[in-house]
Amino acid sequence: MRFFTPWGLLALFAIPTIILMYLLKQKYKETKVPSLYLWKKALPESKAQEPWQKLRKNILLFLQIAAAALLAFALGGPYIMGKSQVVDYVLALDCSMSMQATDVEESRFLEAKKDMMRLVDEAAPQSSFSVVLLQEEPNLVLSGANEKQEVLRCIQEVQVTDGGVSWDKAKTILEAERDVLGGEIIVFGDDYGNLGALPAQEQVYNKGGNNSALSMLSYTEQEDGLSVLTRLENWGIGGEEKTVTLYTDDAVFDTKSFTLERGETVDVTFRGVPKETESILVRLFPEDDLTTDNMRYQGISTANNEKVLLVTESNLFLEKALSLVDQMELYKTTPEKAKNLSGYGLYIYDSCLPETLPEDGFVMLFNPPKNGYVTLGNEKDILTTARTMGNTGLSDISSISFEVAKGNPIQASWGKPLIRSGEDTLAVFGEYQGKKMAVFGFDLHDSDLPLTAGFPILLYRLGEWFFPEGEDGLSQQQAGTAISFSLRPETEKAWVLSPEGNKIVVAPPFPALPFTKTQKTGLYSLVEEDGSGNQTTQVFGVNAKTEGESNLTLKGEKTALEGAEAKTIGVGKPLRNLLLLILCIILMIEWRVNCREH
Repeated sequence: MRFFTPWGLLALFAIPTIILMYLLKQKYKETKVPSLYLWKKALPESKAQEPWQKLRKNILLFLQIAAAALLAFALGGPYIMGKSQVVDYVLALDCSMSMQATDVEESRFLEAKKDMMRLVDEAAPQSSFSVVLLQEEPNLVLSGANEKQEVLRCIQEVQVTDGGVSWDKAKTILEAERDVLGGEIIVFGDDYGNLGALPAQEQVYNKGGNNSALSMLSYTEQEDGLSVLTRLENWGIGGEEKTVTLYTDDAVFDTKSFTLERGETVDVTFRGVPKETESILVRLFPEDDLTTDNMRYQGISTANNEKVLLVTESNLFLEKALSLVDQMELYKTTPEKAKNLSGYGLYIYDSCLPETLPEDGFVMLFNPPKNGYVTLGNEKDILTTARTMGNTGLSDISSISFEVAKGNPIQASWGKPLIRSGEDTLAVFGEYQGKKMAVFGFDLHDSDLPLTAGFPILLYRLGEWFFPEGEDGLSQQQAGTAISFSLRPETEKAWVLSPEGNKIVVAPPFPALPFTKTQKTGLYSLVEEDGSGNQTTQVFGVNAKTEGESNLTLKGEKTALEGAEAKTIGVGKPLRNLLLLILCIILMIEWRVNCREH
C-alpha cells in the first residue's frame, strides 16, 4: 500500500492519546462523611479509581483505537497500484467570428465551450489534455495538462474573436501536438473538413443561420466632399428589406434601404461627406444571427506632405526622381551648409555624411563614406548585373535591374538586403536604433539606375515605407491581425486607445513592436507624442473578417473516423472511500456499545 498524502498518518498519534485516557483517571475530592460503616465496602471501589491502573480489556477502547487508525490512513490517501485504460485528447476550439452566430442556443461558441468542458470533466482521471485556440494565429495554450481544474479554467477564460482561422497553421500545430501527446484530435467548430486529411473528430455547431453582411468600406476624395462606398451581401433569407446607415464622427449622415435575394450583392454609395470627417461607420439593420459583420469602421487619413531635405553637391537624377513622390515636400542644400539640421522628416545625404546624424528624422544615404552605421567593404568593380530583391515587402520593385561600374559591398545586421549583385549586397534598409534608414553603397553616377523606369518607382516605394499614409495604410485593418506602426521621427511616446477606452502603450521601446490586440472590431486611435508634449492622433478601424465567416451555411460533410486507441497505464487506485465507509460502521458500533453500558 502507498499513500498520496503521507502527512495524514500523523493522525496516528491519536491512538496513544486514547490509551492514556483509559489509564489516567481523575481523583475524588476529599469529603467528610458522618459514618465509616460502609468504608470497607467503598475501599475496593476507591482502589479501582486510582489515577494509574492496569489496562483492562474494554471493547470501547478497541473500537476507538480502530476508528483513529482508519481516520489516519484515510487522511494519508492510501492506494494500491493497478492498470487502467485512458485516452489523451488534443482539443481544438474554433474562436472565429462565425462562432458568434446565435442559430443555436445562446451561441455556437458558448455551446462548443460547454461540450468541451463536459468532455474534460467526464474523461478518465489520468487523461492528458492539450488545448489549441483556432484563430488568425492559432495558439497552443495548454500541452499535456493532467489537472482537470486547470484545463477547465483555461477553457472557461477563452474569448471568441472577430477574425478568422488560419487552418494551414492550425493543422501544423495540431499534427505536431498529436505526435507528441498521442491520443485523439477533437475539433469544436461550425464546419466540416477544414483540416483536410488530418484525422480528427469534429463536433459541429451549425443550423444554417440567417445573415447579411457589410463586406467592404472605402472612400475617395472629390470636389464636393468624400464619396463613401460599402458593399452589402445577403447570405440569409431573401426578400427582406435591409437598411444601411452611414455615421460620420458618431452622427447619422444618411440612410438607404434595399431588398436583396439570397446570394445577391449590392454596392451602396454615399456622396458629399464632409472632408473634415475623422471617422466613418456604416451599420446594417435589422440585426440577424450574426451581428459583428453588420458594422464596418474606417478612419479618415489626413495626407500631409513630409518635409524632405536632400544634401548634395549636384545630383539632378536624384532631385528629379524625389520631386515626383507625392507625399514628399523636397528641400535641397549643400554639404557645407548642412550643419545642425532639424525639422525634416527625412534627410538624404548624397556622397557625404555629417559627424552626427540629426535627431528628428529618418535617413537615406547614397555612396556614404565609411561610418559606424554599416560596414562598407573596399570599393570594387561590379561585374554582375545588380537587381532588387524580391522579398523586401516593397511592391512593384522585384523586376528592377541595372548595371553598376563600381561600388562598396555593405554589411548591416539591422538591415534587409534591397539590391544585390551576385553575392555582394549593394543596398540595405531597415531600422537602426529605432530610426528608419536606407543605405546605397554606390554612386548613382556610376550606374544606369537613374535611366531605368524602375528608379522613380523604387524611390516612391521607399517613400511609402518611410511614411506609410493614405486610405490603404492604417485607416482600416482586419480583426486578429498584427499591425506594424510606422511612427513619426519625432515621436517619443506612442499608445493606442481601444474602442473600450483602454490605453495600450506601443513605444518606447523603439522600434515599436507589432500591435496584436485587434481581436475585437471598432474604432481605435494611435496617439503619438513628441518631446514637447505635442500629440497627433490617427483614427483607424478594425473590421470583421467576412470572407469565409459571414456565410453561415454548413460546409463539408461528416466523415466516419475511428476513435483513438486507449493506452494502458499504471495508476493508483484510491482506498480512501472504502476506509471512510468502514470508519462510519465502527463509529456506529461504538455508539451502540456506549449506549448499552450507560
